[in-house]
Amino acid sequence: MTEVQSDYADTDTISVDTLVLEQMVQKERAKEITELQSLSKKVCFLHTNLLYYRHATSAMGSACYQLWVTLLKKVGGTRNGWRELGYSLGLSQDDLNYIMHSVNEDPVDVVLEVFRQNDNATIDKILDALTKLERYDILKSIEKPLCEIAQYFNKDDSGYQSKSTGDSVKREIVTIKLPCRLPAPLSKKVIIDHKDPKKPKQLRKAATTDEPIVNDNPILFLTYSQDGFPTALNIQEYVANWLDIPDVQVITLNNRREELYQNPEKFIREYFEKADIIIPIITTGYIEQIRSHNPAVPNTSDNLDHKYVNFIYNLIVNHYIHASGCLNKRVRSVLPQNANADLLRSIVMYPDLMPWTYETNFDEQFKAFLKK
Repeated sequence: MTEVQSDYADTDTISVDTLVLEQMVQKERAKEITELQSLSKKVCFLHTNLLYYRHATSAMGSACYQLWVTLLKKVGGTRNGWRELGYSLGLSQDDLNYIMHSVNEDPVDVVLEVFRQNDNATIDKILDALTKLERYDILKSIEKPLCEIAQYFNKDDSGYQSKSTGDSVKREIVTIKLPCRLPAPLSKKVIIDHKDPKKPKQLRKAATTDEPIVNDNPILFLTYSQDGFPTALNIQEYVANWLDIPDVQVITLNNRREELYQNPEKFIREYFEKADIIIPIITTGYIEQIRSHNPAVPNTSDNLDHKYVNFIYNLIVNHYIHASGCLNKRVRSVLPQNANADLLRSIVMYPDLMPWTYETNFDEQFKAFLKK
C-alpha cells in the first residue's frame, strides 16, 4: 500500500488510490447515516409538545429550546423546506396553502404546531420525515439536543413504562399540556357536548368581541415588538407549565388575530382593562418603537403585536398617569435573557415600564404578583 501511495507518476495508481478513498468515505458516510437513522428509536415515545417546553434555568428546557430553534433554522434555510416537511408529516394541502398565504409567523414553527395537535405526534415521526427527505444535515445538527432530551426519560424508574406484552415493552407517550396558539382554520381541537355525547364533534369556535370577556382566570397581556417574539413564546410556555396557578390566560394579538380584525382598538382596550398584569417585553426594537412614534406614519407591520406596540404603550402611560396616579400596580416589564447594558439604561427613562424583571426570574416573580 505504501508503494501504491508513493507512485504518483502512475495515473492508474492514482485512480486506484482515489477509489479506495472514495470507498472509505462512502463507508463512513453510510455508518453515520445509519447512526442518524437510529435516533428515532430514542424519542419514539416523546411527544412533539416537548419541543415547546421552556425553562430558562433548566438543562432540559435549554435542550428543548435548542432542538426547536435548530429545526426552525435548518428547515427554514431551504426554499420550501417547511412545505416538504409539512407534506411528509401528513399536513393537508389546504393547511399548507393556508400557511403560505394567510400566516405571518415562521412557517416551520406553524407546521410543527399543526403536527403536534395529534396525540400520536411523536418526535421520531419528524426524524423519519427528515430521513425520507434525505436531510441528514439537519439530523446531524439536532443530534446533540435530541440525545440530551432523550436521556431524561431513559430511566427504568421514570414511570413512563406501560404494561408489557410478551417480551416487548411499550412505553407510554410522554407529553406536556400546552395551549394551542394556531388560528382557527388550522386548529384541530374539538369539544364534546357532554349533554349529548353522540352529537357530532365540532370545531371550537373563537369568541367574538361582541361577547363579554369573562375574567374567571388570571390574564397576562403581553406587548412586544418583533425582536421580542422569542421571549413572548417562552413566557407562554412557562405559564403553560404552572401547576400551582393553573388556567392562566396569556393574551397576544397574533394569537387572537381573527378576533382582533373585527375591531382592533375595542379588542385591545377590553383586554387591557381585564388583564391582571400587562407585560411589556423590553427589547431594543420595543424602545425604538415607543421613541420614534409618529401618529402621521401608520405602522404597516403584519405582526399585530409589533403593529400595536405604541397604541398599547399609550394605554400604559394614560393608566400610569391618570388612573393610578403614578402608582404602577399592573404593568410588570420583562427583559430577555440576553438584555445588554444599553437596554438597562434605556428602561430607566420610562418609569411607567417599571418595575421589571429578567426572563430567567419570570416564574418566581410573576407567580408572586398573581398571588398578591
